[in-house]
Amino acid sequence: MKDVIADHSRDWLTLLFAGLGVSFAPHEWIGGMFLALAGASYARHMEPEQDRRELWAVMVAAFLASHVAGMASHAWFPDVPVQLSMLAAGFASRRATRIAMRIMGLIEVRSDAIADKVIDRVLPGGPPKQPTEGE
Repeated sequence: MKDVIADHSRDWLTLLFAGLGVSFAPHEWIGGMFLALAGASYARHMEPEQDRRELWAVMVAAFLASHVAGMASHAWFPDVPVQLSMLAAGFASRRATRIAMRIMGLIEVRSDAIADKVIDRVLPGGPPKQPTEGE
């Protein structure tokens, strides 16, 4: 048993998956990740991106969402194939990315007003009074 653990601890792929928190077979994770990226790509073709940043945001979101969905599916629904939940999460990541990009755009437009309100809340009171000539 110690020899098997020692052999696996030298494998970089095993260490990577352990670092990511993957508790199911690496071939299931890799297959699910390809399906998630394919689902995100298919959803992206159905609803094209508005700028280049969105493409990379969709792929990163698909990676993260499918990773978490795969681990949750494996823990909560062990009879359901992990790849199915990863595919669904990758497909849904397109919509989540579109919503996040929209929110970030609204925050960018209103950033001055938001910053003013945050400053007013953290530092109450107005700017210091300037002395007049008679003082």
